[in-house]
Amino acid sequence: MALTPSWIALALFAPVVQAAKSDVNIAFDKKPVINLYDIEDDFVRQLVCALPLLIVGVFSLIFVVILRFQLRSKMIGKDIGKPKLDYLAAKVKSGSTAFLKEEYKYLTVYVIVWALICLALFTAKPLGGISYDASDKTDGVRCAACLIIGAFMSGLSGYIGMTVATDGNVRTTVACAAGTLNDGLKVAFQAGAAMGFGVVGLAALGLSFLLIVMKPNRTQGQAIQYTHSFGFGASSIALFARVAGGIYTKAADVGADLVGKVEAGIDE
Repeated sequence: MALTPSWIALALFAPVVQAAKSDVNIAFDKKPVINLYDIEDDFVRQLVCALPLLIVGVFSLIFVVILRFQLRSKMIGKDIGKPKLDYLAAKVKSGSTAFLKEEYKYLTVYVIVWALICLALFTAKPLGGISYDASDKTDGVRCAACLIIGAFMSGLSGYIGMTVATDGNVRTTVACAAGTLNDGLKVAFQAGAAMGFGVVGLAALGLSFLLIVMKPNRTQGQAIQYTHSFGFGASSIALFARVAGGIYTKAADVGADLVGKVEAGIDE
């Protein structure tokens, strides 16, 4: 039989696969550190499930604050004798802030309308009849609150991302001009990390908080059902921010191109 690449790969990786299978079997034989079924109190069980995610969210946001302070300490245009860089960066930041304010005005109305719709729908007809008592009509309030909190967290993450990005642009440029390409990449990755951890931290914090807050008068499984409104609110803002952000950047790009041609006397 010829030694084809497939047979060679099988011979090389067969011991590794066998060792992995044995490790899995050993892992299944071990008892869990915390057995949720041994916890009688349903609220404590929910707290144990949500607490790790809550801690991850808090530490992620603390890390974002640290990265933000480190980013602000980096050199800007005036530090290398190029104050025009700071002037241009301030203009870009001013324009992006104005864009966010205008966009969030319309999105606020959108969120309020959908919150009222959820309030009316799920008050009239609870989620699959999950209420303990027929007189308990809080499903609408719970769904509306989750939607608003999800939208707020998503909007806040967008604001954090925009401010970090605009602050990071000029500092990345200065780092490349005053140092090396690697120095600029370090600043850029620092700004990107702040944006990424901000999104993850806010999502983890909001979700774990709602899992705990929605628990009273509900079972663990029933409390989780309300998170669909949290996801709907967050994804709605993210969708609009993505589409509107693309239109905004394209309009800014075209506007800058036209201004440059007019100032240079170039025909369109």
